[in-house]
Amino acid sequence: MKNSKIYNIVFLVVIGGVLGVAVSYFTVKLLSTNDINGSHIAEKQLTPSDTIPSSYVEPILSPSTDELNQQITFTRRNAIVEAAEKVGPAVVSISVIQTQIFRQTNPGHGADFWNYFFFGPREYRKQVPSLGSGIIINPEGYILTNDHVAHGAESITVTLTNGEQYQAKLIGSDESTDLAVLKIISDKQDFPFAILGDSNDLFAGEWAIAIGNPFGYLLDDTKPTVTVGVVSAVNRDIKPEAGQKQVYRNMIQTDAAINPGNSGGPLVNASGEVIGINTFIFTSSRGSEGIGFAIPINRAKAAISDLITIGEVVKAWVGMRVARITPIVAQGLGLEMKTGLIVASVDDMSPAKKAGILPGDALLEIDNDKIKNQSDWEEVVTYARVGEELNVKIQRGNDSINTILIPDELPIKKAPSYTDRFGLEVASITKQLSTMYGLKDNSGVMVAKVNENSIASSWELREGDIIRRINRQKITCLSDYKKTAEKIGTGYRILFFIERQGEMYYLTVIV
Repeated sequence: MKNSKIYNIVFLVVIGGVLGVAVSYFTVKLLSTNDINGSHIAEKQLTPSDTIPSSYVEPILSPSTDELNQQITFTRRNAIVEAAEKVGPAVVSISVIQTQIFRQTNPGHGADFWNYFFFGPREYRKQVPSLGSGIIINPEGYILTNDHVAHGAESITVTLTNGEQYQAKLIGSDESTDLAVLKIISDKQDFPFAILGDSNDLFAGEWAIAIGNPFGYLLDDTKPTVTVGVVSAVNRDIKPEAGQKQVYRNMIQTDAAINPGNSGGPLVNASGEVIGINTFIFTSSRGSEGIGFAIPINRAKAAISDLITIGEVVKAWVGMRVARITPIVAQGLGLEMKTGLIVASVDDMSPAKKAGILPGDALLEIDNDKIKNQSDWEEVVTYARVGEELNVKIQRGNDSINTILIPDELPIKKAPSYTDRFGLEVASITKQLSTMYGLKDNSGVMVAKVNENSIASSWELREGDIIRRINRQKITCLSDYKKTAEKIGTGYRILFFIERQGEMYYLTVIV
């Protein structure tokens, strides 16, 4: 009985299937010969693609056009794009008019030749335009850039990415760190500004984005250029050239394209934070070759406060000199360490003297950073701040000693001084200055500063030079210099007798 019921069910299923196939066949046949209104159309052989329209398959196998566009847009808007959009509005183009002093090298003919013969090479001033980049660091319109971008500026124009132009003034600059701060002349308090990151938290291989205005307004567009690379290396020390005042220590190296005009612009990480100030490149073609360098932003942070409040970076004085430890030195002093630095000398009345540091002490650490070579020490001296404690660890014999060293202001800043009408500032040679420079003779005056764009700026005098004599007049003190300088008339030839780093020189100038 049970089997007969099963057979009946199977029979009905088979019959139903046959009837379904037949109905489907005649339906297709009818549709192939008549349109929806009953009109006759040509009969044709149906293919699988005809019986199953492609529109039924597409939504299952691939996304629609809108979905594809959304996916492409999502992949295009990566971290680099967002970082550039975040920082870009705070990047500015800087146009500077500088006055430079040129010296005649060709005496020419006639009167020019005789003037050259009797009075020496003629010097003349010329206004020279230059271009660079900068980054706004607060809503009040303060701009961080390179010193070499704004150095000697007589007029400064900054252009924002939206095309707005403003005049700006130089608030402060420092040649040794190659940093400067400008201020937009405006009552606005809502300028777009960038976030300063942490350059101590960098590693080789991470994204680096250089933003600026290479070659100025070559493209007649105020929007900044964005180039991308990686942090190629950190803590790069650059050997100074002869006469170079800039100290480039612990620089960030990047292969992001940096070109003329990029100087002063920001180097940015993938989070849209400024990690460095693009400064210079190594190139043999005057273009980018993938070796660019940026000042770490943490170094700039340490200088910004001084530049804004004082107008310059206040140099600190520690009052000691160091030398490299050699195996022979280590053996003579009984040191286990064969490399590093040793204290060679300590100035009287200096911060180092007050901290109890003695010649012969081996320098181990400063603020928990190991001091291994001369570069490490120069880094400390360059960026030390007056009044800020330095935790110093030294080794004396078999003992390890910790002491607090508090840098002081440079002695030349505290010495009595006088600025003449030529723009030359000279200072009395105090006992501290004498010990600092190792002078045997304290007579004369020391050059403290040469004002920019002054007559004296072309005299080739340097800070630290000691003026012993002017023409036939011996200079023993500040009052001697003042009396002599006030008697010098315009158009006179002056013969300076100076001491520079222990050597004696004659220097002839015309006022």
